[in-house]
Amino acid sequence: MGVSVLYSAIPPCSTLYARLQSEKALSILIVSLFPYGCGIFRFFEIEPEEINEILEDVIETHQETFGSQLEADWVVAELRSELRLTRQAYPGIEDRTALLEKTSVEIEKRLSQELSRRKVANADEIVEKLMFGDQTLAPMLSTEESLGLISRELVSEGANIFRQIDSETLFTRDEWYFDDFKQWRDLYLSAAEKNEEILVGVY
Repeated sequence: MGVSVLYSAIPPCSTLYARLQSEKALSILIVSLFPYGCGIFRFFEIEPEEINEILEDVIETHQETFGSQLEADWVVAELRSELRLTRQAYPGIEDRTALLEKTSVEIEKRLSQELSRRKVANADEIVEKLMFGDQTLAPMLSTEESLGLISRELVSEGANIFRQIDSETLFTRDEWYFDDFKQWRDLYLSAAEKNEEILVGVY
C-alpha cells in the first residue's frame, strides 16, 4: 500500500507562521485541514459543502480546544484571513506544494543509494529528514498530532543536493515515480530560493 506524503512551503517570516507557534486552536485547524484540497493555501477553494462538512467534523473532534461554536467560527475566520494575507504577501505560495502518492518508499531508497554512491556521509539519515522533516510545526502539539517541518537550513541543504540530482538520475521517464520526484525536487529548489520552510504531512 504505502503512504502519501504531502508538502507545502510556508514563509517563516509570515504572521501565519508566528501564530502557529503559539495558538493551539489555529495549529490544530491547519494540521486537520492539511490533507484536503490542493494544499492548505487552497483549502477554501474546494466546494463549500465539502468545506462545511470537513470543518464541522474537525470542530466536533477537537471541541475541547475550540470551545463554543462562536469561538470555533472565530478561529476558522482567522485562518481564512491569514491564508489570504500570506498569499498576498508571498505570491505563488499556494503552488509551492508536492505530493508523493505512495511513492515515498521507493524515492527514499533510490535517493539514499545515490547519495551513498556519491560518498555522502549519513546518507540514509539525511534522506529521511528531507522526506519527513527535522522539526515539528507547533511546539504545543505532540509530535504525533503535529505536522513535520523542514527547516530553512535543511531546505537549503536539500536544494544543494537536488541541484546535482535530477529526476533522470534516479528514474526513467516512464516510471511511476518520475513525476513525483521531480515535483518534490522542484519544491525544494523554489522554497530555498524564497527562504521558505516546508510543512510535511504523512497519510
